[in-house]
Amino acid sequence: MRALWLLLSLVVITAPPALASNQAPTITETSNKESAIKSVTSQYPWYQWKTVGQATLTWGLWDIYNSELKTPTGKYSGLDSNLALIIRYLRDIDKDDLLQATNEQWQHLGYSKQQITPWLTTLSAIWPNVKKGDRLIFVQRNGIGQFYQGTQPLGKPLSKSLTRSFIAIWLSPKTDYPELRKQLINQ
Repeated sequence: MRALWLLLSLVVITAPPALASNQAPTITETSNKESAIKSVTSQYPWYQWKTVGQATLTWGLWDIYNSELKTPTGKYSGLDSNLALIIRYLRDIDKDDLLQATNEQWQHLGYSKQQITPWLTTLSAIWPNVKKGDRLIFVQRNGIGQFYQGTQPLGKPLSKSLTRSFIAIWLSPKTDYPELRKQLINQ
């Protein structure tokens, strides 16, 4: 159980200020918000994708993170589909712990050390530590994954094999957390 909650230190994403306000907007603010939304959604269409499912990982008495799976249609059709996995952390997690947890999950899924080692090297170069409240996002489009910090890409797009193996941690039928998977894919 420790492994998956540690895993999710992908990228920190926060909504642009124009999208995050809870106050009643003025006409000018409304216009600015609409402009910001159009700008963000044209460059990052996953902001508009529909939620497939949501889940919270709990370990013992502690909630570790809230997760949300989004796709263009709001339906999950398999590991190769276009999707966004958004994580909101409820605890601080060190990058090294996330890498260790990722390694454990890939071993659980049956990947070899020869496959895992270069993937961990790639992730080590781009993953930050996460803090409570950080929002992280992993976007997969046309079989290629990308991590984001805010609206900026974090690192380069990932290989298809790393993309597929990363999302398999949550969405493979062999996941270590089948109940979380069921909630995310809405089964």
